[in-house]
Amino acid sequence: MRFFSSSVARCATALLLTCGSLLPAARAQAPKTYTSSEILLGLKKLNVLGSVMYMAAHPDDENTRLIAYMANGRLLETGYLSCTRGDGGQNLIGPELREGLGVIRTQELLAARRIDGGRQFFTRANDFGFSKTAEETFTIWDKEQVLADMVWVIRQRRPDVLITRFPPDARAGHGHHTASAILAAEAFDAAGTRNGSPSSSSTCRCGSPSACSGTPAPFS
Repeated sequence: MRFFSSSVARCATALLLTCGSLLPAARAQAPKTYTSSEILLGLKKLNVLGSVMYMAAHPDDENTRLIAYMANGRLLETGYLSCTRGDGGQNLIGPELREGLGVIRTQELLAARRIDGGRQFFTRANDFGFSKTAEETFTIWDKEQVLADMVWVIRQRRPDVLITRFPPDARAGHGHHTASAILAAEAFDAAGTRNGSPSSSSTCRCGSPSACSGTPAPFS
C-alpha cells in the first residue's frame, strides 16, 4: 500500500510538471509608470475639487476636446457616460458586429480616456441601430433601468455639473441622442431624492449636481 501511494504521488508530480511546461510562463502585471508631466498634473489636481460628467448615447458621441479641456485644462475630475456600447453600429474594417463590435468600441472608449484624462461609464441601454424618435427608443430600452444606471453613476461620482451632448428634442437627429438628453435631465432630478431610483439610494448618498447644461457652443 505504501509503495502504491508513493507511485501515485510520483505520477501526479510528473503530470503537473509536464502540464506546467506546456503553459506560458506566468508574469506579474507590470506596474504603471508615470512621466514627470503626468506626476505634475496629478499634483496640480490635488488643489481642485470640481467635477463634471458628460453624457451622450454612443461611443462616438463624446467630444474629446471638451473632456481633455475639463480634465487637463481646468483640472476637474471628468467623466463620460455613454448610454450604449455602440454594438448597433456598422463595421467597415472587420467582421465583428453586435456584441463583438460592442467589445471593440468599449475598448476604444477606455483607450481614449487614458489619453484625454477622463473616466468612462456606461449604462445597460441596447444600441439597436438607428431610431427616429425617443419614444421609439424607449420601446426598446428599459427606461427605468437605464435611468437607474445614470442615477447610480451620479450618486457614486457626485459631479458638480452635468453636460449633455444633445438637446432633448428632434434637433438631436437620432432617437438615442434625444433619449440620452431626456434621461440625463431626469437623472439630474432623481439623484437628489431618495424616491428617485431607490435601488441605489440604500448604497449611495443622494445628491444632485449643481447644474445641468448642454454642450457649450465652442465645443459643439
